Amino acid sequence: MSRIAFVVVAALLPAMALAQSASDLPAGLDADDLRARGDAPDALREKLVLAGPVDGASYRLGPGDVLTIQLWGRVTRTAAVEIGPEGTAILPESGMLSVGGMTLDQARARILDRLRGEYRDVRIEVQLTRPRTFRLQISGAVTHPGPVEASGSARVADALGSDALLPGASRRCIEVMHRDGTRERADLERLSRLGDPSRNPLLRDGDIVQVPYAMQFVEVSGAVAVPGRFERAPDDSLRTLLDLAGGALPSTAPEGALWVHWETPTHADTVRVSLDDVRDGTGDRAVSDGDRLYLYFVPDYLLQHQVVVLGEVARPGAYPIREGATRISEILRAAGGFLPTADLSAIRVHRVHERADERDPELERLLRLSRGELTASEYEALRTKLAGQREDYRVSWDAITRDPTSLDLLLRDRDTVHVDRLVSSIRVDGEVRRPAIITYRPGLSVQDYVRDAGGFTNRAWPGKVRVTRAVTGQTLLARNVRTLDPGDLIWVPERPDVTTWQQAKDVLGVLAQAATIVIAIRSVR
Repeated sequence: MSRIAFVVVAALLPAMALAQSASDLPAGLDADDLRARGDAPDALREKLVLAGPVDGASYRLGPGDVLTIQLWGRVTRTAAVEIGPEGTAILPESGMLSVGGMTLDQARARILDRLRGEYRDVRIEVQLTRPRTFRLQISGAVTHPGPVEASGSARVADALGSDALLPGASRRCIEVMHRDGTRERADLERLSRLGDPSRNPLLRDGDIVQVPYAMQFVEVSGAVAVPGRFERAPDDSLRTLLDLAGGALPSTAPEGALWVHWETPTHADTVRVSLDDVRDGTGDRAVSDGDRLYLYFVPDYLLQHQVVVLGEVARPGAYPIREGATRISEILRAAGGFLPTADLSAIRVHRVHERADERDPELERLLRLSRGELTASEYEALRTKLAGQREDYRVSWDAITRDPTSLDLLLRDRDTVHVDRLVSSIRVDGEVRRPAIITYRPGLSVQDYVRDAGGFTNRAWPGKVRVTRAVTGQTLLARNVRTLDPGDLIWVPERPDVTTWQQAKDVLGVLAQAATIVIAIRSVR
C-alpha cells in the first residue's frame, strides 16, 4: 500500500511544479507555453541592473512593465500582469484597466481600488517585478546617434554612458524632449562633480535626448580646489562656480573674491564679493558667459621656513627659522653646539640659487668662447656671472664671535649648514720634489709648505703657483692668498717649453720696440 502511495505522489510532483510555475506567468500563457519554453521561471526573470529601488512616485508605467498581484486571505493567489502595447493591464477576474503613463503609485492605487470591489476579506499587494525596456532617440554631439534601448528606471546618465559624448559636447545643457511636449534639462557635470542627481531626469518611452555643443563658459582662478574653465548652464550663479571648482581652500584670503561680470558683450564690471554672502545666498548672483571669479591666497598660509644642519654638531637635523630674523649662530646653538672634531673656520652654508633653473643665453655664449677669444670686459662679465651662481658660502665661527653684528649670517628657507670635520693638513702637489700631505700649522705661507715638500723642481713655474680653497673650491694665484686654511691645495704648475726661435722672436720684438722709441724721439727733436 505504501509503495502505491509513493508512486502516486511521484507522478503528481511534475504537475504540482507545473501548476506552481503557471501561477507566476503573465496573462495569456498556459502549460503548453511552459513546456515550449523549458525552465519557464528562469526564462521570464530578466536580470536588469538598477541603480537602486524604483521610486513609485516618479516611475511611469508603460508597455512591457510586469506587475505582480498577490492576494491573501479567503482567496490566495499570485498573478503576473504585463502591461500591453496600448498601456492596459488585464486584472484577474476584473477585466481591463488602463494604467499606461501613470506613476507606479497612481497605478497601484487604481488597481487596489478596482480589486477591492471584487474580493472581500482579502489582502491585496501590487508590486513592480520587471521594469520594461523601450527605445529612445539620441542625437547631437554623440559618437553613435540613433535609437537606443533603455530600461524603465533609466536616467539620462545611464543612456549616454561614459564615452558617448564627442569632444566639445555639452555636459550641462542636454535636453530631454518627452512625447507629451514637455522638456527637461540634464546636467551631467553636477552629477559627476557634486553628486547632485536633481538634473539627471528619468527617461520615458519615445524620448529624444539632444546633446548640443558647449557654447558658453565661465572661469574660476586662484584659491580653489580645482581652478579652471567650466561650461556655463542657464541657472548658474557664483555659488555654482564655487561648487564646480571644489570650493574655496582654507588658505583663501578672508577679504573676499573679485568677480569680473560681463553685463553686455562689450562691457564688464569688476565687483568685490564676499564668499560668506555667496555661500549663505545673500550675495549669490547669476553669472554670464565669459565671467571670471578670482580668489586670492593668504600670504605664507601655514608656511614654515626651515634649514638643515649637518656634520659635526651635537644634534644634526632640520630646524624651523623665521626668514630674515634667524641667524646662523642661533641655529648652531639650537643644534647643541660643535663636536670636538668640528672645523670652526670652515662652516659652509649651501644656499639654492633662486634663478638656478633659468636659462642665461649670455652666460652660455661666454662659456663657449676660449680665454683668448674673450675681451677684458667679457672675461670680467663671465667671472661675475659665475660668482653670482655660486651656492656655497664659507663662514668662520671665530669671525662671528669677534663681530656678530655684521658676520652672523641671516638664514633663508632651505639653507643647509655643513659643519665639516677638521682636516689638519695641506696638500702640496705638482712640480715639487716630494708631493705630500703636510700637517697644517697656522701662520705658515705657501713658500713654507713648498719648502717642506722639497722645494721646486727644475720644471716648476714659481710665478704661477695656485691655491685651491677646500671650502669654496675657488682657485687663486698664490701671491693673492694671505693665509692658508686646513684642507687647501697648493698646486705648482709646469713651466711651458720655450724654443730657441721663440726666444729669438721675443728678443727681436724688444729690439724693434726700442728702435721705434729712438726714432720717435729723434723725430721730435
